Amino acid sequence: MKEKNLIVLFVILAVLVGLVFVKKTMRKEVPTTEESVDIIAPAVNAAAVSEMSLMLISREPAESEGVSDGQVNEGQEAGEGDNTRRDFVSLVKEGERWKDMTQYGVDADETGIASALDMLDQLTGELRSNKANILGDYGIKEDQALNIKLKRNDGQIVHVLIGTETAGYQNSFVRLQDSNAVYMANQNLLAVFGARGEGAGQSLDTKKWADKRIAHLEVNDITGISIAQTVNGAQATVIDLRQATVDETKKWQSVLPYDFNLNANKIKQIAENLNNTYAREIIAPDTPGVFAAPGWVGTFTREGGETVKIVRGAKDSDGQNYYVMQEGAAYHFLVPVSAFDSRESQQGDIFASNPLKVEEKTVAAIVVADLESKKEFSAVKKPPAPAAEAPSQGEAGAQEAGESVDAAKVRDIINQISAFNLEAVPLPAASLANAMTLNITGEEGAKQYTVSKDVKLDNGKECHFLKAGAGAQGYCVSKSQVTALKNALP
Repeated sequence: MKEKNLIVLFVILAVLVGLVFVKKTMRKEVPTTEESVDIIAPAVNAAAVSEMSLMLISREPAESEGVSDGQVNEGQEAGEGDNTRRDFVSLVKEGERWKDMTQYGVDADETGIASALDMLDQLTGELRSNKANILGDYGIKEDQALNIKLKRNDGQIVHVLIGTETAGYQNSFVRLQDSNAVYMANQNLLAVFGARGEGAGQSLDTKKWADKRIAHLEVNDITGISIAQTVNGAQATVIDLRQATVDETKKWQSVLPYDFNLNANKIKQIAENLNNTYAREIIAPDTPGVFAAPGWVGTFTREGGETVKIVRGAKDSDGQNYYVMQEGAAYHFLVPVSAFDSRESQQGDIFASNPLKVEEKTVAAIVVADLESKKEFSAVKKPPAPAAEAPSQGEAGAQEAGESVDAAKVRDIINQISAFNLEAVPLPAASLANAMTLNITGEEGAKQYTVSKDVKLDNGKECHFLKAGAGAQGYCVSKSQVTALKNALP
């Protein structure tokens, strides 16, 4: 009896040892590894991809986003129930440029797209699960996750899913659509691709990818610039420039009869300023009449002859934004009034420095009359004196009414005039009273200029208008520069 009991105990012990051995040697169904591996095999960088779409289903949309009771916005569509919304974005490369098709085909943010795609292309992560039945724990089932579909140039579709559950702010769960393998990547991919909020109420920022610049002008390819503005109800061309080749060198020339030389860098800045003007919003072209009486029209001619026309229309109902469009585009911009006006106020700054060509070494005579204060200053350069009759230090080689004038004072007045920065702006309709006259004799002979009393322009800038001789064209000089000249007069 005792022997049988011992045999039974040995059998039971052997079974238990066997079970322990089997358990230890069994392969786990949910492997976890600390080794980081590439998640996406084919190249999905900006050079390899021609289309990208994003989709996120939100089950509890926030009321602040204006989506409830089945209502939807641009880039959004109703889902299975009234409280379900699909946010989506469609980005397509057309030629060399990306377009945001869910924002009326506007140019997309190419820098942002390239950065996001490069991040996916180089994405690595650690395997966290390979079980289909726990994908929901990571928020990475297809109807939970942020879905990113990429179409490569060779036609291959790469479908990446980003889990809406996270393991810390800087980590994301990632899988490919045809795999249950879930990886943890050390990147906040939800934020990178525009997912906002938490849990089931997450939404997708569908406007993130649009480039809100109102123009995309390749500055070095621009060969013509024409700008017309409405002044007192009538539209007038204030700038009309063409680039021509003179002696094998490209030079800017004005169709309008300007009296002063142009500055190529300043002219290019007109296009740069438009490139750096951003819209507050991109909207559908469904507001009638806002461009019936455009206040500003800029036409830019490219080297091939094609033109880009930017038109500024009326203000919106709040008076905070202008309606702006690029002719031929399927969308309009709302541009802050302050942003557009600040660019407009700089457009006429196109002339070379020292436009009146006033230099101490070339001025033979100068007469400045301040008509408002009834002061006049005149000086004539003395001819070179014999060595034995060199002027004393206080005489400085200038004359006023037969008496010597301090050369430092003449130099100061010349410096104030040479510092004038002229701008091409529309002349006011009313005639302007003169405040000063300048008579300057130099290498090119005697020239006369008149300076008007100060005028406040539509954009709030205070300006004096300078005219050359009897010419009809006026040029804006800032009030501060004219005041500095007045203060320099003895």
